[in-house]
Order: sequence, then structure tokens, then C-alpha cells
Amino acid sequence: MVMDLTGMEIANASLLDEATAAAEAMTLCKRAGKSKSSVFFVADDVHPQTLEVVKTRAKFIGFDVQVGSLESLPEQDVFGALVQYPGTTAKYVTSLISLPKLKQTKR
Repeated sequence: MVMDLTGMEIANASLLDEATAAAEAMTLCKRAGKSKSSVFFVADDVHPQTLEVVKTRAKFIGFDVQVGSLESLPEQDVFGALVQYPGTTAKYVTSLISLPKLKQTKR
């Protein structure tokens, strides 16, 4: 169907839903990063179903999930972060945290 819709000769589609993809991203952050932290940050405006899947996966792997406002992220000692835009409330965020700047503070 994807090939018919796009006109491409070959196409691929993910079998992961958004929540499962977020949980996989969390584990990738830990495996690929050098942080000693076991805390994963999730912005408080992430869809509830996504948050629950991330929490469930984290529980069985041994990670802690810290839920908070995006503005509090620079103060957190975490190995990764999940931010959704637009969030579940569709609130328009006028200023996102500078990710390169945030990375510099975590070295």
C-alpha cells in the first residue's frame, strides 16, 4: 500500500508504534551514551500512553524515569530525554532548550 501511495518501487514501514519507539530510543540512549546516570527524563507533556510504555520498559531494565517540565531538564542528571513537540496538550512552546548547549553542561 505504501508503494502504491508514494509511487516508489520499494518502501518500508515501521512496525513500532510511537510509545514502543520511545521506549526503544530510551534504551538506545543508555547503550550509546557514556553517562553513569540511570535516570531517563520525560517531559511532562508527552502522551500518557507513551509515558506508560516508557515507564514499564524502564522498570524491567532498572532505569528510573523522571517526569518534569522541559525547563527543568538542564538541572537533571540523566542519560537521555524524551521531548514531544507538539505535546499532548498541543501547547505551543515558544523556546525549546538548546540541545547543543544542554549537552555541553553534561560533560
